[in-house]
Amino acid sequence: MNIGRAVRTSRRGTSLLACAFGVLATAPAHAQAVDALFDLLCGRTVHFYDDSGNQIEYTSGDGTAYLWFHDVDDVIVGTWGVYSDAEIAERNNDGSGDEGRDGGLDSSDLFDTPTAGAQVCYEYAPGAFGPFDPGGFHCFSELELFETVVQGGVFPGDRYGLTDGEPPFLLREHPFVELESFDADFPQLPPEPACGVPIS
Repeated sequence: MNIGRAVRTSRRGTSLLACAFGVLATAPAHAQAVDALFDLLCGRTVHFYDDSGNQIEYTSGDGTAYLWFHDVDDVIVGTWGVYSDAEIAERNNDGSGDEGRDGGLDSSDLFDTPTAGAQVCYEYAPGAFGPFDPGGFHCFSELELFETVVQGGVFPGDRYGLTDGEPPFLLREHPFVELESFDADFPQLPPEPACGVPIS
């Protein structure tokens, strides 16, 4: 099943949501929320950290998600999409489960503009995270997702070349990997384009 939105899982600047949402002021509220959340993630690399450890993901504009997960030798490839709460409720009527992420770092600066009514969803194949992983479709509200995003940890484009399928190095689970530790291996290059709104 392709969960890609029109074409389709961290920390950002304070004006990003306002910028994304301002362009969509004439659309219905749920469509605005879906479009705004999509624009925040599309074509970006995001650093996440929560109780489950360090994770870095590039969300491509074609609906593919490339996850650099701790203690895994290969990039985990899945799909991502943004859906309205109503679409998620309808999908979940088939009995499929949904789990959220807990903990993480505070990111209250991200919530300048509401994207209530939309969720970002990721789908990974069975076995993606190990032999006993059942795979599945997991959805997160903006709050659930971005509370795990590392301050300053959002970059336009595929910053670490995750689309090549091989992580630059084995990412450790804990403790939190400071962004500064990446600078020697990944100097600040000219930003790649993102398919979402620009970060200002």
